[in-house]
Order: sequence, then C-alpha cells, then structure tokens
Amino acid sequence: MRASSILVAVATLFSAVTVAAPSNTKHVLHEKRDGNPHHWGKRSRALSDDVLPIRIGLRQRNLENAEEYIKEVADPKSPNFGKHWSAEKVANTFAPTQQTKDGVTDWLVSSGIDRSRISFSTGQNWVQFDGTVEEAEHLFDTQYWYYQHKHSGGYRIACDSYSIPEHIQEHVDFAMPTIQLDGLKPVANLNPARAKKAVQGGLTGLKNCSNLITIECLRALYKFPAGNSSDPSNIMGIGEWADYLYEPDLPIFFNNYTTPKIPNNTVPEFISIDGGKRANLTTAEQGAGVESALDFQVSYSIVYPQKLRLYQVGDSVNVDSVGTFNIFLDALDASYCSYEGGDQPYVDPEYPDPNEGGYTGPLQCGGAPTSNVFSFSYNQIEAALPRFYQQRQCNEWMKLGLQGVSVLFASGDSGVANRYNAGYPNSCLNGENLYVDNNGTRFSPSFPTNCPYITAVGATFLKNNSISGGEVAVADPDPANQFLDFYSGGGFSNVFELPSYQADAVNNYVKNYSPGYGPNVYNQSGNSRAYPDVSAIGLNVAVVFLGETLAVGGTSASTPIVASIVTLLNERRAAVGKGPIGFLNPTFYAHPEAFNDVTEGSNPGCYTNGFSAAPGWDPVTGLGTPNYPKLEEIFLSLP
Repeated sequence: MRASSILVAVATLFSAVTVAAPSNTKHVLHEKRDGNPHHWGKRSRALSDDVLPIRIGLRQRNLENAEEYIKEVADPKSPNFGKHWSAEKVANTFAPTQQTKDGVTDWLVSSGIDRSRISFSTGQNWVQFDGTVEEAEHLFDTQYWYYQHKHSGGYRIACDSYSIPEHIQEHVDFAMPTIQLDGLKPVANLNPARAKKAVQGGLTGLKNCSNLITIECLRALYKFPAGNSSDPSNIMGIGEWADYLYEPDLPIFFNNYTTPKIPNNTVPEFISIDGGKRANLTTAEQGAGVESALDFQVSYSIVYPQKLRLYQVGDSVNVDSVGTFNIFLDALDASYCSYEGGDQPYVDPEYPDPNEGGYTGPLQCGGAPTSNVFSFSYNQIEAALPRFYQQRQCNEWMKLGLQGVSVLFASGDSGVANRYNAGYPNSCLNGENLYVDNNGTRFSPSFPTNCPYITAVGATFLKNNSISGGEVAVADPDPANQFLDFYSGGGFSNVFELPSYQADAVNNYVKNYSPGYGPNVYNQSGNSRAYPDVSAIGLNVAVVFLGETLAVGGTSASTPIVASIVTLLNERRAAVGKGPIGFLNPTFYAHPEAFNDVTEGSNPGCYTNGFSAAPGWDPVTGLGTPNYPKLEEIFLSLP
C-alpha cells in the first residue's frame, strides 16, 4: 500500500472549477467489479474535492485483425513466415484514430473539463488529466467511496462500477481509477521453502538425476547440444521482480555444474528499469535471490557462450506492485506508456516513487533493449485484474510477437488454483461471480499465461526417477500445508477466447478427456484460451545460492529451460542467415510430433483433482516437453 497520498490529495487546485450541468447523454455500463472485495471494506463516500489522476485508455485501431496479423508472420504455412514488422509499422498500425482522440476530448470538454487540462500520452493512446471526485462522478455516472484494506489499514478511493456515454464507448478501453483496488505484484513461481539442500553435489552423469537435475540430465532428456555460438542479436532476456541475482554464486555454479565449464567472470548484462537494483549480501540473506539464481544458472548452462540480459524491474520500495509487467513493457516501448507516474493507478506502481527511499526518476518510457527471447518466471491472477487491463496488455505482447520476439511465462505452481499476491494462501474463485475468494471452489486461471500471444510453460518430472522412463506431470504436495502443494498450473481462461492455432488440440481434449465436473467449476465452453502450451522438468533442479547447492522446483525452472532451448534454435537459424522465430505457438501446435507427449499426472486444486494429463495437448503439461532434434529440423526448414 502506498504510504504517501494513495494517488489522492485534498484539492485546492481545482476549487474554482465548475462542473458542467448533467446532460441528457445516455450512459451505458462499461465495467463492474465482480463480487465484494474480501480484503477491502467500504467505508464512506469520498470527498467531492479530492483529486484523482484520471486516465482514459483509448481504443486502438485494427485490433480486430490482430490474430490474422500474427498468423501472417508466425504460422508455418504462411508465405510470409518470419517477415516480422518494424516497431514503427506496429505503432502506426494500431494507433488510435483521430476520430477517437477528438471524440473523447470533445466529451470531456463538453462535460466541463477545460481543454488546457487535457493531455495525451507519448503514444497518443491515453488521455490524462487530474480531476476532482465530483468531476469523475459526473463523467462516469458513478459514486466514489473510501475503501480500507482489512490487513494493512490503508485507504483507496474506488467505485463499484462506472458508465460512459454510449456514443463514446467504442472509443474507450477503460478508465482509471475506477473499480481497481488491488495492486498485484507479479508472484514468482517458486516457493523458497520448496528449495532443499542437495544431498549430493557436482556433475555425476545420469545416475543422480532423480535427486538433482543438472545440465547433463537436461541434455540427455531433451537431446539438445552444448551451445557453441553467440550471435550478438540473440541475447536472451530474463525479467526479475523483487528478486535479485547474487553474482558471487555464479562462479561456484559454473565450476561445479556446467560442461563445458563457463568462465568464472561471466555475468549478465544488467538493465535497470524504474530503479531496479543489483543484489547484495543483505538481499540474498533475506532469501530474495533463489528465483534469480535459478533463472540465470539454468539458462547459462544451456545457452553459453550466448549471453544473457537481466531486466531488473522496479525499485522494490513501491510495495503496491514492486513493478508490474506493464512497467517492463513501458521500458521497451515508449508508445505504450500512459503517463508520467505509472500506467494505471492502483494496479501499476507510481514513479517517481513517493515512498521513502524510492526511485525518484520518471517512469521509464522506451530505451531498454529488446531481446529475441524473454523468459518470465512470474505471473498474476486473472480474476484479480480488470478485464480491459488484461486485454490491453495482452495486445502489447502480441505486438512483440509481430516484431519477432518469443515471450514465455511460467504457468504457475498451484495447479488449477492460484497464489493471491504475497502473503495470501492459494485462492480459487467464487463459483457464481468469478472473483478471488479464499473459500472459493472454482478454478483460478493465471495472467498473462491466459494471453493467447505468449507461450505458457508447465512442469514435469521424471517417471520412475530415470531419464529413460520419460516424464509425468509434476507432483510435489506439501504434507504440512496444502496451500504450498506444487502442481503444474493450467486451465481455461475466463477472459480470452480460444485462438485458432490451438483450436484442434483443445477441442480434442474437451471432447475426449474432459473431467466431467459440474457447472461453475471452470470455463467449459470449449471456446476459451487454454494453457499451458508446453512443459519441461520443474523439480529438483540444481541451483547454487549463498554458496550451497539446492534442489529447486517450480515452473520457474521449466520456463527458462524452454526459453533457453528456443534461444539455441535461434542461434541455429542465425548461423544460416535466418531471423528469429518470434511467436512460437502456431508452429508448436502445427507440429505436436516435436514434443514428448506427457500422459500421466494431474494438477489438483480448489478441492478437486484438477485436470488429468492425456494423449495430445492437455491443461496440465500442454503439448509435452521439447524434442530438440525435431524442433531444429522444423525451424531450420522454415524461411
């Protein structure tokens, strides 16, 4: 919770403003919060002269064609496969129309907001101004209230629903601040309590793989070669939030767990976003480093001599969100930034950070380098974020795909349940209204794994504890606390529709292997985005942290494994003069034979056995785990 002004100040600035009299313009409902926010209590009406940072997201052009655009460059059957777009073409294609900008501006002016107070974001896709509660209530035909957090005691101003004029609705994605209450920091898909000290360390060939997964085990399992090239345009990117890479552990890992041995002076390129800091012994001793150690040590062991890039996101002082995926995207693409001070009040963090010791610079808009492959071991909760917020961010991942970028996210560690922010237990959804409910019984999908333009990665482990026995869906229940059970995240979105590239695979599962639960357990329509897309080993992976060898588990392990294999594939393409793969899913689903099908295991949660793995795609392990020789053959055959 922000300790400063919770984005609200008592207004003296606009005391002379007179709100225009209500017109006969017909307002229509635009967004409504589902259910009562069980971590927030509604207190009293907000004061009419409190000031809000009002931001209105403008509808972008051509989004109805997004799937066709991405298929054109990513579908292996397309004659334009690999002909990725420039950033300029992307920006020009999706920029809001002049009619949209003029229409929203005219509405604000006619409602009493002086034109001099209104400005546009860098990309012209946000309208922004500071306005009083009275003005906001008039604009959005709603009432604002003070809400108090039941645990921290902090306050926010929000409404339960809001409306906009009918003739404006086609031009607006959403407005902020309105129904938003929770600022969700991305949650790492790794529980430090699950990291256990390894009994036996060092490279031992394949005889100890059931106890400690090393690079030798991974190469034998997925049949990929040692890296032998480093194309300068193919540096792999890894994002970290409130977790820090403790570099003194790297040479220990290199000396004991890499072959060929990686030089001890190898470190990633460091990209600080909005005050992102390097690790120190204090952060490491607090445990904020196991995630980063896992991501980078696993990736280096696979891709070296290719380099890695560490994107450290957020100053970790702004405790609302630490830094969100939107903040990361802002740093890559200036046209995505909404305004100086954060993307969306109460959901994304505020920069300059008003908290003591926070980052005092402006929100970073553009300037950060883009990698061909991004690996993210974090996610959030679909039901805890506004629908329009998710859709707008998902479209930004789509734009990266158009530019030849592969984006991989961990599918989650809680099976069909979810981990609700830091400090909350696994949570499911209310069966009727789809809001996060600690007593809920409906499956809880993750974000942004629900976005059809990213590749979601689930987790497996060795069947019969041997490399030769194949794999099963990961299962690591915690006997002391069911909320810490580890199962591969998977399920069906309640927000995004089924993309065409996975329609046949998902329909096969729904038709032949659906678990047959009753209503209100999960989205059984057969028309929703399903995940994960693929999987990899996610348990007992070798990591060195604070000088000790740990056996670590999580989809946080499986995601950098798959991302690193994709980086190797890009290296092979670069060597023969071809560009990066870009968006992976259309080719993956067109070639299920390039994956080791995982047909055993399940992902329990929400007081059920979840889904079961099955022949073909399933919502536990996706298409299966990578078969590198087959993937290499496929991707080298493409333009």
